[in-house]
Amino acid sequence: MLITKSGYMSTPSSNCGDCELCTKMVDNRRVRIQSEEIKAIENIIDSHIMIEKNQTVFKAGATFQHLYTVHSGMFKSVYLTQQGDERIVDIFIPGQVMGFDGIHEGKYKTTVKAVSSGSYCVIPFYPLQELAMKHRDIQNRVMKMMSEKIIQFEIVHSEYNAKQKLVSFVKDVSDLYYSRGFSASQFPFQVSQRDLANYLGLAEETLSRTFTKLKKNNILALADQQITIIDMPRFLQILE
Repeated sequence: MLITKSGYMSTPSSNCGDCELCTKMVDNRRVRIQSEEIKAIENIIDSHIMIEKNQTVFKAGATFQHLYTVHSGMFKSVYLTQQGDERIVDIFIPGQVMGFDGIHEGKYKTTVKAVSSGSYCVIPFYPLQELAMKHRDIQNRVMKMMSEKIIQFEIVHSEYNAKQKLVSFVKDVSDLYYSRGFSASQFPFQVSQRDLANYLGLAEETLSRTFTKLKKNNILALADQQITIIDMPRFLQILE
């Protein structure tokens, strides 16, 4: 459950037409686009497929045919290294699009699993591609989403120290929830510390110590699968 700006409790989810593909940012909030091309996109989407924790959306090596949007819950994409180790390469929350890694070679490079119970929507890629050829706005939004993934990857693998890596990631999640009308300072966080350490390229012990220090300094706390940013100005100063 999340706290909306008005103070009411709400379950985090993305309505049909509220994903990154069908919205634009206005004053840091996602606003649904009212247009014929959005109606066309909605006509090809298979909506609200339920999934349980640890179940798979798609597997590495499967033929690429679809993109997927998170409707509710959290998801992770996992890559298997040549040494047989699992590497978490992305974490998704409601409204985000999954599956871009399959475009290049026509096969998914990662396996996407549910971190928690939730639901997702299926977007057939080739009908979407046809729509993008007709509507430049759709094409631009798809390209922007792919560009943001590249930037996110570069930040996670930059020379940030452990605290900056953690804060940068939490800030991204905070911004995403805020853009959908929820609190920027308190939101669900169902990813295990083991998975998060894997994603950030940190030892689990290092991540645990970082969380402990941030809580001790009254900046950020993780409890009961929920993040609370206690002091937003000091939280943001860590990245300056």
